[in-house]
Amino acid sequence: MTIAINQKPVFTKNGVFKTGATISAANTAKDGTGTVVTVFDAQQTLTALTSTGTTATATTTTPHGYLNGEEILITGAAEAGYNGIKTITVTGAKTFTYTVTAGLATPATGTIVSDPINGSRIAKLVFQPIGTNVATAARAFLNNGQTSATAANNTYLDDVTLAASTLSEVASMAGTDMTLDMVVPPFHKINVVLGTAVAAGYSVYAVVGGY
Repeated sequence: MTIAINQKPVFTKNGVFKTGATISAANTAKDGTGTVVTVFDAQQTLTALTSTGTTATATTTTPHGYLNGEEILITGAAEAGYNGIKTITVTGAKTFTYTVTAGLATPATGTIVSDPINGSRIAKLVFQPIGTNVATAARAFLNNGQTSATAANNTYLDDVTLAASTLSEVASMAGTDMTLDMVVPPFHKINVVLGTAVAAGYSVYAVVGGY
């Protein structure tokens, strides 16, 4: 009997990715155009990319959520040796390293970004009221990484009713879940809109499941 060894293991990410995104403005468009707020985008802008010998060290603007051994696509470095699909070692919430050819100029220059090539599984979005709001509806769209002003770049995912909320010092304001249970493909992002403007707004974050 021949046993095949899996050379491309399936990774598991779990936890909450707080984007810090808030939404309060109205958008009645049903196609993901107009005023949208991005609440999940796995792409990271690198604030620094340096190398010592054959080790490149990348620093991201926000916690990256990457895993040891994950394959990441690096693009945008003027020094081509930094770019490409790289297997990374996570060294911190906002840092990771990968192997490069020795002798690259350091630091790297350009507008440099990283993307996980395996995609990210999103269990749900959570809409948490910040204060007193009228009732409204929230809609989510999958954007292909291109401008959301073009309807063809957006795919409708789901919508939920957000009940009116009242700021209270003695009672919690319940969040509302939008269950997605989907894989966001590489280079894609999730945008949300509100059907009616609200006063205080909502904080929106993504809960990441295993895949």
